[in-house]
Amino acid sequence: MAAVRGGAGAWYRGGRMVLEALVVERARAFVAAAAGSVGPVSEAGILPREGYTSARLWAFERAAIFGREWLCIGHVNEVPQPGDHLPMTVQDEPLLLVRDKEGAVRVLSGVCQHRGHPMVGGLSEHPLDAPALNAPLLVCPYHNWSYALDGSLVGAPDMRRTCPLPELRRRIRLPQIRSEIFHGLVFVNFDEAAASLAPRLAKLDAELRTIPLAELVPAQQHSQRGLRWNWKLHHENALEPYHTSFVHRNYHDAVPSSLTVFGAYEDGDCAVMRHTGFAAGEGGDLFEEGGVRRLPDMAGLSEAQRNRVTFVAVLPNLVMVIQPSLVTITMLDPTGPGTLDSRRLNLYPREVIEDAGYRAFADAQFERIKIIVGQDAATQIALQTAYKSRHVPKGTLAWLESSIPQLNQWVLDAYRRALQHSNPHPPPISQAA
Repeated sequence: MAAVRGGAGAWYRGGRMVLEALVVERARAFVAAAAGSVGPVSEAGILPREGYTSARLWAFERAAIFGREWLCIGHVNEVPQPGDHLPMTVQDEPLLLVRDKEGAVRVLSGVCQHRGHPMVGGLSEHPLDAPALNAPLLVCPYHNWSYALDGSLVGAPDMRRTCPLPELRRRIRLPQIRSEIFHGLVFVNFDEAAASLAPRLAKLDAELRTIPLAELVPAQQHSQRGLRWNWKLHHENALEPYHTSFVHRNYHDAVPSSLTVFGAYEDGDCAVMRHTGFAAGEGGDLFEEGGVRRLPDMAGLSEAQRNRVTFVAVLPNLVMVIQPSLVTITMLDPTGPGTLDSRRLNLYPREVIEDAGYRAFADAQFERIKIIVGQDAATQIALQTAYKSRHVPKGTLAWLESSIPQLNQWVLDAYRRALQHSNPHPPPISQAA
């Protein structure tokens, strides 16, 4: 079978990405060069700059990490009713997050199995940040082929001369994407052989046992396209509080970096965490002007959880900010070595959403969040640009950057796992590639 080019140094064959020898060689060299980026923060540095700028290393990461690791794509309550389906694209794969008529949440391919038109797109485009659609059937806008909410084929107009509908129904359906639900968060994996996600999130599971994350309601969504920095920089910035007193001066004072406690990280973990206390103790709020909490706490929180913000990176694509009154999740979808898209959701308890004064409050809070996000964006763009320099340092980290060696360890472990199973032999390229 001929292969189709999938980016710098990569091909798709039979639905799987195959890497050329030079890409694998570059990845091995990167792992060796990055040996000094892990370990105690007093001894560790940053990853070599190529990890943020190299097209060949991105080709490796796309196959080794984003093609094999668990990716968060949303929350179950984005599709609260039977028939709800939310279209999205993750790593160039059109997907449908669906709640079927029995109430089960599943993820289906968003590509019609007739001619490959997206199930939502073209004449049926779905605007960014729009809520889920609802219908008893999934209907392709190109030739009106229709599918049930479990992906089975229902109708195919005018096909009887070439293939009767009963035969089509026996062999055609929307592929189901492997998925797991973790405390209401929906994850997918494009590798059918990948190990289950939940055992790698044991520490986060313990943290979430007293947080009603699965019952929270997505209230606000904000998508951004073409962000100009590497996905690893995004995690580093989210998890280290060293910059907050400077980049976010007067916007992060409610959560001073001096009150940070870093979580433990062990081999096999899939999450990096830190906790930072409120300057005012119980009653603080990171996203409120003045840092005073106006919303009620979520039910069931421990005393410690009522007095802190928890920042979590679920690698490779999810950032969570857990406050006593809400949870913010940001899902990353890298598009190149120095670009990515993102989708951010604010999740609140249902009783807060149903309060008459909620909207004005939430909108004001979300505007403050966007100021902080904008400050981070300006910093990350500048950092990404500077990483093209031949004079990027190896880095001397502060104690408040203790999460960076942990993030680096996860990245290098993911590289090593993939290198053990890599195929460095390039297949023939089709003329149409």
